[in-house]
Amino acid sequence: MKMSYISTTLGALRNVAVAALLLGGAGAAMAAPEKLTVALPGDLPGLDPSKDTSPLGFNYRLNVYDALTELQRDGQMRGRLAESWESSEDLKTWTFKLRPGVKFHDGSEFTADDVVFTIERVLADEKTPLRTYVRLVEKVEAVDDLTVRFTLIQPYSLFFRQISYVNIMSRDYHDKVGDDGYATKPVGTGPYKLVEWVKDDRFVLEANPDYWRGAPAIKTATFRPIPAEASRATALLSGEVDLVPSLPPSLLAQLERSDKVKTGVAQGFRTIFLAFNSTVAPLNDPKIREAIDVSINRNAIAEQLLRGLGKPTGILVPPMNIGYDPTLTPTAFDPEKAKQLVAEAGYKGETISIQYPSNNIAMANEVVQAIAGYMTEVGLKVELKPMEFTAFFPVWLQAKVDSAYFFAFGSSQYHAETVLTTMFTKGSHAYEVDEEIDRLVNAAKAEADPAKQQEMLSDAFKRSNANRWHLPLYDEMQAYGMQPSIEYNPWPDGFIRLYDFQ
Repeated sequence: MKMSYISTTLGALRNVAVAALLLGGAGAAMAAPEKLTVALPGDLPGLDPSKDTSPLGFNYRLNVYDALTELQRDGQMRGRLAESWESSEDLKTWTFKLRPGVKFHDGSEFTADDVVFTIERVLADEKTPLRTYVRLVEKVEAVDDLTVRFTLIQPYSLFFRQISYVNIMSRDYHDKVGDDGYATKPVGTGPYKLVEWVKDDRFVLEANPDYWRGAPAIKTATFRPIPAEASRATALLSGEVDLVPSLPPSLLAQLERSDKVKTGVAQGFRTIFLAFNSTVAPLNDPKIREAIDVSINRNAIAEQLLRGLGKPTGILVPPMNIGYDPTLTPTAFDPEKAKQLVAEAGYKGETISIQYPSNNIAMANEVVQAIAGYMTEVGLKVELKPMEFTAFFPVWLQAKVDSAYFFAFGSSQYHAETVLTTMFTKGSHAYEVDEEIDRLVNAAKAEADPAKQQEMLSDAFKRSNANRWHLPLYDEMQAYGMQPSIEYNPWPDGFIRLYDFQ
């Protein structure tokens, strides 16, 4: 018996739908200005969608490209370039019926051959982080111009969600311009065209009048990388930018008092954590990792430093994610136990460096300084290494962190399997792979029963917490601001979907 989907999803997603509705509603229409200027914490790593999975890059990819499927606010999946899809009973064969009449920005027709080209290009590139999301694909083939079939190496119940990470590129255009052309003047099928990218200054998008869903309401959008948090707030107050989707907690109260701008707070989709290269001393000692865990006062960081814009957690995914387990509570603050563990480990005074992106997490510098302070108090020597996100991200992707790192990660699919696959399994960014976690995650991929899948995901997170390779700290909340004339209803992931404005 086949499992069929027509812009729908498994019943397992109902809990996500309820959570998302409680957190942000089903998505009211937003007033659309003709032009919009958005301030982001940093710039794009690059323009080739087959080589980038960065969070900041979603603001570009979601608007310029289409994937086969797309996530909705309520956690459901619907078709984008695919009108419908079905799986075989064993969850190893997935067939997608494609949307007819779709054109790339250069006017060429979109067909199944473009899907095959895109997938095969990603699979052939061992350096791209996108490969993680399609590595279960054994074969992809065009059945006809509007039908594409995937054969997987193992059952995967969530393939229709995972494929939404892959933005479809044009084979014909790539044949004409090559890799360099696609990396400088890319074309997609999305609602916007890229018209300009000035590195570290701006990227400008222009509405695609021939978009298959209809011409977007916003005609021109300029995204400006402004790394300094205070500078983003200043740009908003001065009217230099219209929308800031990420505001620092420290400045939120000031902005709330201003009659020049509007502000709001919404649930985020990322969990902030501290993690370790456990192959180097002293972090190869589980007692040192546990000492760091219990030395951190998560409540003080979330409530005092972040002014409530953080929620202490004991799991690496927030509540709206499938796989979230509320029984995994935050680690209790116990500095005396931490000192005892440091002594028992025979710590020799090795420096523990903490690398982190200073412009991708609200008040990152202050939070890491607080963590370093807690670690120092229990007898550990700490060195801070702040980095621009564009410098940190490849270091993280390639698993080349010196010793410890502070980062934020979230599933743009609102599913824990994404997080576990990316950070724990074989072929991931893990410094050590727990064979049992790897087994549990792979078993969850092949399990269509929601209750059984949840049990496997919970067990994987429990083992992660026991090993303390990753320390969940707090769930991130979004503080945002806009000009009074703008109406903005943020998604939990915080990415700007220009086509949402109507």
